[in-house]
Formats: sequence, structure tokens, C-alpha cells
Amino acid sequence: MKKNLLLLFICVFLVSCQQSTDQNTTKDSKIESEAEVAFFPDNEMSLTLKEAIEIAQEEALKWSKEALLYSGNSVDKDDTPTGMDGKRKHWNIEFGIPGKTDFYLVTIRDGMADEKAHVAAGFEVMPKNYFIASVEEFKYDTPELLKKGEKITNIYPGDTFAKGYNFSFSKDPQKNIPIVNVIGWDQNKKNMIYLEFNAVTGELEDNFEREQYKTTGEMTII
Repeated sequence: MKKNLLLLFICVFLVSCQQSTDQNTTKDSKIESEAEVAFFPDNEMSLTLKEAIEIAQEEALKWSKEALLYSGNSVDKDDTPTGMDGKRKHWNIEFGIPGKTDFYLVTIRDGMADEKAHVAAGFEVMPKNYFIASVEEFKYDTPELLKKGEKITNIYPGDTFAKGYNFSFSKDPQKNIPIVNVIGWDQNKKNMIYLEFNAVTGELEDNFEREQYKTTGEMTII
């Protein structure tokens, strides 16, 4: 089940990145044509993962007092790479209700709650240990975990796809802990690096790489 949830997240994250890439093809082409990619600091609209969850959770509780956190990820919608300080402007945060099939999505765009969507049959029925009660369960936030990741391994920000550093979270139902992923690239921008942290202790739980491009440079989801 844990592997299935991890694969589901990876698919959602990559689809989010690809949708943004498709919508910004012209702008991305301009970036690619430059000799070097410019890395601009995030502005005041950028949020840490915990800040994004707090905004989304307030919206979800308006929908249902029973709503609990399920998973979420940053969204690659910026024209230039961001996330170098552990913050992003765009997030998708997902909620559910233990024992029910309801799925509730809150999108955060430019640091503010944007669209909300309720799908009555969006989940399989799952017990409470698949959900996160509140943001207080996250003792470590993305700025701290990114710094830890940079000390653990050579991880680099993306340039034209999954730009900068990206982040996600989910629940490990077996260990009963929230997990935060720090996502970047290897030096050659061929493999995406996923660092999986225990959000309670800040310790690294797992790390792995996934090749995202064929030898022709065409993106592929594996």
C-alpha cells in the first residue's frame, strides 16, 4: 500500500509539472535559449509547506469539520526556478474523511487559496491512520529539510522542468508518521532525486532517483 501511495504521488506531481510545462511552452523556450538559467529569489507570495497547509486546511474545514490532510505537493507553475529557500507560490493540498470516499482539493496560487474541488467518490475508503490530523504533526518544515538534504547528497535545482526544488507530503500508515519529500535533480538534470524525510524527527527515511528523460531529451514518466 505504501508503494502504491508513493507511485500515486509521483504520478500526480509529474502531471502537475507537465501541465505547467505545456501551458508555458513559449516562455520555457525563451529560458532554454539563454546561456544560463537565472535563479531569482522567491517573493512575498511564497510559502513553506506548513504555511501552505495552514491556508488549505482553513478552507477544507469550511467544507467539512471532519476533513483531514491526506497529501499535497508544490506545483511547477513559475517562469523561473524557485524553491531554493524551501518555499513555493503554488501548491495542491488534498483532504479526505476517514471511512468515507470524499476527496477535497485546495489549490494555492500565488500564495493564496484559489480553486476548491469536492469529489464525492474520489478515494477508496481508508481508516484514520492514512490521514494527518493537523499541521502541528509537522515538526520540521521544508526550509530546514532542504538544508538537511543538501548536506546529505548532491541535489540540484531543476531548470526547465520541475524547476528549482519541489516538495510534497503524505502519511506513512505503517509507521504512523507524516513524510515530507524534497525533490531535485542530479547534476546532469537526467535523474530526479527524491529525499523522503520523517517530518517528526527530521531524519531521512529513504532516498531514490528516477530517470525522467530519454536520450533524445524527450520527457518520459517511468
